[in-house]
Amino acid sequence: MIVKFLGISDLISALLVLLIHYGVGNFRFPLIVSMYLLIKGFSFRKDFQSWIDIAIGVYIWFVFLGFATFLDYIIVLYLIQKGFVSFI
Repeated sequence: MIVKFLGISDLISALLVLLIHYGVGNFRFPLIVSMYLLIKGFSFRKDFQSWIDIAIGVYIWFVFLGFATFLDYIIVLYLIQKGFVSFI
């Protein structure tokens, strides 16, 4: 149950990262997404993927400040992949 909830949250985070990349939304989107990824990353920090979540959480603040690159699409694909794998 919790794994599916985290998977849905990863899919929503991927959508929000894409919206942040295009400048849609307000200042709460990056706060919500980055705090979710940072909290999830620090709570499961023994896993390597959790460290990637922490790095993505920090990177989202750079995207919010205007540092949008092609890496955003890789992050979106990573979060979508993680979200779908949690349903299997």
